[in-house]
Amino acid sequence: MPWYVLLIIALASVAFVVAVLAWVGLTAWRVARHAASVSGRVAPLVAGLSRRGDEITRAVDRLSGDAEQLTTNLEAMQRAIARLQVVARTFNEALRPYFVITGWLSGDREWDSLDF
Repeated sequence: MPWYVLLIIALASVAFVVAVLAWVGLTAWRVARHAASVSGRVAPLVAGLSRRGDEITRAVDRLSGDAEQLTTNLEAMQRAIARLQVVARTFNEALRPYFVITGWLSGDREWDSLDF
């Protein structure tokens, strides 16, 4: 085979390799440019979501503390209501004789009824 045929094949191969490298480089450049633009748009969104996640974590902690405090306050309120019921019952029992006497004096009760 003559030397110029081998030279043509070698030059064609080099041209093909250079063309493939140029195409791969252009594609890589386009992908890198697209990745940079996507990263530029996504980075603030990720930062915002991270900030919101931190806010949610703080809100959950605060609500957990509030729930514990609410449970404590409800227990204290239940004890206070139970005490108030005892006081109200005692007060009603203490005033019953006075209501009977008032009923006798006002005429709402008969003098012969002694039910307290």
